[in-house]
Amino acid sequence: MIAELGIYFLILTLMFSSFGFSQPIFSIFNKKIIFFSQERLSTLIFIFTFLSFFCLTYSFTISDFSLKVVTNNSNTQLPLIYKITGVWGNHEGSILLWLLVMTFFGFLFSIQEINNKEIKTKTLYIQNSLIFLISLFIILTSNPFQRSFPPEIEGSDLNPLLQDPGLIIHPPLLYLGYVGFSIVYSISLAVLLFKINSNDFVKVLKPWVFASWTFLTLGIGLGSWWAYYELGWGGFWFWDPVENASLLPWLTASALLHTIIISEKRKLLLRWTLLLSIITFTLSLLGTFLVRSGVLISVHAFANDPSRGLFILLLLLLVVGTGLFFYIKSENFFPKRNQIHLISKEGAISLNNIFMLTLSFTILLGTIYPLFSSIIFNTKISVGAPFFNSILAPITLPLVIGMIFGPFLKWGNDDLINLVSRLKVLLFIFLFSALLIWYLNYRGPVLSIIFFIFSGLIITSSLFELTNFISLKPKIKFKKVPMKNISQLVAHIGIGLLIIGATGTSVLKKEKIQFQDPNQVIPISKFEVKFMGVKNVEGPNYISEMGEFQIFKNGKFLKSLYPEKRFYNSSDQVTTEAAIYSTIIGDLYIAIGDKNLVDKDKSWTTRIWFNPFTIWIWIGILFLSFGGLISLIKSVRKK
Repeated sequence: MIAELGIYFLILTLMFSSFGFSQPIFSIFNKKIIFFSQERLSTLIFIFTFLSFFCLTYSFTISDFSLKVVTNNSNTQLPLIYKITGVWGNHEGSILLWLLVMTFFGFLFSIQEINNKEIKTKTLYIQNSLIFLISLFIILTSNPFQRSFPPEIEGSDLNPLLQDPGLIIHPPLLYLGYVGFSIVYSISLAVLLFKINSNDFVKVLKPWVFASWTFLTLGIGLGSWWAYYELGWGGFWFWDPVENASLLPWLTASALLHTIIISEKRKLLLRWTLLLSIITFTLSLLGTFLVRSGVLISVHAFANDPSRGLFILLLLLLVVGTGLFFYIKSENFFPKRNQIHLISKEGAISLNNIFMLTLSFTILLGTIYPLFSSIIFNTKISVGAPFFNSILAPITLPLVIGMIFGPFLKWGNDDLINLVSRLKVLLFIFLFSALLIWYLNYRGPVLSIIFFIFSGLIITSSLFELTNFISLKPKIKFKKVPMKNISQLVAHIGIGLLIIGATGTSVLKKEKIQFQDPNQVIPISKFEVKFMGVKNVEGPNYISEMGEFQIFKNGKFLKSLYPEKRFYNSSDQVTTEAAIYSTIIGDLYIAIGDKNLVDKDKSWTTRIWFNPFTIWIWIGILFLSFGGLISLIKSVRKK
């Protein structure tokens, strides 16, 4: 009965969202036709979708194996927390979560106080139309309430890689970012479609951009952290196609949140702001297509169903086609005041926009090129980390230079000579910092020295901004630092810390792979790793071979680490669970492989990495997210 209620609520979502979809069409013939208040529609749609999602969650918790999705992704041995995770650990449930988040953002927008009622109403038209299309997709191709008869006695299992605490909150956070850009798209398309001649849309758009960007940053960071410790590969970013799919909208959204500042402050780049909004949501849908269609192979991919992929592809073409069509039509709608001087704050932001979009396009090309090569040339190729790393470095450096000097430029127009004069002290600090970093790392690779220097300059320049709020005459006095400066400072420091962590982990890491005997000690960096042996451990739904390693530094015992190889009973799958000892200078990362069947001394294959400064990646992501949160709070308070 619960499953029937779930599909019933889903049909109600489809029905009520269809009013939002059809009302603009009927209004073309008769503007007086009004079915419902769009605000009330959005509230009802969210309630129905929430109830449908609740029904699916309840079915997982009680192990209702009459539902195919529960049978394929859960079993009675699964811990309760992973039964709940199983709701979105599959295609059908994750798309329902996508719909829930989209209706949630529509509901939040409907209760937001907006002075321009036209923007609000027309935006809800678009948002409810998107909800109609997604709910139609679920009912036609991805029904999570589909019954199987006769019901199975026992289910299979949730993918063992997803049975992890990080995956409990990673998809919801990622979707809050991904799907949050649907409301950004709806606002932008409403302005273009209905020709709303008002700059108010920038103020309406701004908090939603910051909210979605912040959630997407957290979601990507959490996913990267999960992949780092769960997959046992020893790296934090693998340039996996689906990882790239989440990075692409983040890059364009980063460009958008900088551009929207210019639009609000200077009333410039209004059309560019709208275009970036369309591109960002389009890339979010593209990521969904790559994950759901099965056209690219990935450990993150959920489905391999051409019919689903075709539906999403058509939706993607509809969204981008509609957005670009009305964007081109609006060429003469906005006043042309796009004269921007290169040596100015908006000039630096615009230049960085170009570099971020170039980086996005290059990553997109490298991600989808194997697909085109397979279809057109009938050849299978792989575009991996060497390609992406080679294009990342030359584009990152000018981006970093823009972040270092951009905040010190004036709005409108500036002069390089005046800029150098204003920053004499900072330039001296730069020189001293660069020499100090080079002296501490001169024996290392040149690339690591360059990136360490640039990250040090980002952090230094960000902190130097605080001197603008310190008065030395007649006595030392501290002024209040505006929230916009704090958010920028925190976010830029986050980028600097992230570069330090990524450089250390990518360029300076050390790795040792060997057969290791019990009581044998392997030295790596300044640590000694002593292998104590392997024991069998029984988990709730798996059997584990758990290794024990004692970690020493300069002969002093630090702690024991317990990496595992897990064999899952229901799915007959084996996973590697790495063990990590984290410090501010680096991570000691250990994974065990197979037992040496030839060796009578019970040696095992062990892989030991030392990844310098990895923890600063996660700290940098937290700084970035905190900076976005501050900007969000500021924009909401301003409204």
